[in-house]
Amino acid sequence: MPAAPEPFSSTPPPVDLHGHHAVVVNWRDLGHSLAGGSERYAWEYARALAEAGARVEFVTARERGQGRREVRDGIRVQRAGGAFTFYVHAALALLRRRRTLSVVIDPECGIPTFSPLFVRRDTVVVMPVHHVHQEQFATYFPAPVAAFGQWLERVLMPLVYRRRRTLAVSESTRSEMVRQLGWCGPVDILANGAQVPDPALVSAADKDPDRMVVLGRLVPHKRVDLVLRAVRELAIERPGLHLDVCGRGPDLERLVALADELGIADRVRFHGFVAEETKREVLRRAALHVCASDIEGWGQVVIESAGWGVPTVARDVPGLRDSIRDGHTGWLVPDDPDLEVVAARLADRVRASLKGLEHPEERATVVGACQEWAAHFSWTRMHREAVAVVAEELVRVGRA
Repeated sequence: MPAAPEPFSSTPPPVDLHGHHAVVVNWRDLGHSLAGGSERYAWEYARALAEAGARVEFVTARERGQGRREVRDGIRVQRAGGAFTFYVHAALALLRRRRTLSVVIDPECGIPTFSPLFVRRDTVVVMPVHHVHQEQFATYFPAPVAAFGQWLERVLMPLVYRRRRTLAVSESTRSEMVRQLGWCGPVDILANGAQVPDPALVSAADKDPDRMVVLGRLVPHKRVDLVLRAVRELAIERPGLHLDVCGRGPDLERLVALADELGIADRVRFHGFVAEETKREVLRRAALHVCASDIEGWGQVVIESAGWGVPTVARDVPGLRDSIRDGHTGWLVPDDPDLEVVAARLADRVRASLKGLEHPEERATVVGACQEWAAHFSWTRMHREAVAVVAEELVRVGRA
């Protein structure tokens, strides 16, 4: 069972980064239509550095409709390039700033920007890793492209970053880096934060045992289709069952068609992108969150749901097993290469979970356990520890 995150360092003193120039390079920013937990993490790292006094820029790709430049939270956002050309843009941006840069935060989003090749040796480079992408390359790309992406992550990335500070968002990610990438250097854990509501806003009495929710981007590896199949499986025995799907992405059209094909279109509402107020109302009423993703670096949506007293049923895969306390804040379903087997196990677990949540006493216990668990995570903690990492590296390279 996962434990609450240990502090990165014991009560680090406040850090003053005035006079330092920092760049966060991330494939997407929060304004991108496919933004998710990794984009939030990158943005919060940028905010942490800005709050500590650094001059911060956020270099990212530009989606159609986005402006090339923007200032947000005191951070200068620079957008250019698409899914692949962004890496050229990022390299040029780092080269142009090479003389003034003190710090680069370079998250691995499939592959990082290989920033150590474009900055001075005494520039601090920190690479947060959300999860290993070896299997995802094969899911999303043709064989030659997938093989190249796998080589970049498995061979070139460890070589380029071998002397740079590396972070993982969970113990699962750190273990997978060793197992799949043969990572030899030290990897520290810097866990995500979360926005947790005031416990007074959450009541077990508001929960409807027939209401489920899915949160997050709608992309193939999230396997929302397995959740839809679970709804169909339970539809006859639970005539009031309803699923709210909150999120957008390229898989939306396929999922809407699948819900219609399965005969459950009247039981599923696809909200698309939702305002915070709408999401809060959905979570306030929901009794169960379901996440059938193949892999996560960390279950950001799991903790967000837990803050509203909503437990999660999920596959027992990296990231999700770190963010769920099995049997207390949710339930983990044994994984299997055969997705038909996974779908059947998921439906059985959802059935049992909803049955248990019908009882007011059990529902109140689960709601309380979820809120207690979620309270261990905050962006304030993440900010403090993120800045501490940078401060330590600045001392190490003699630029403090």
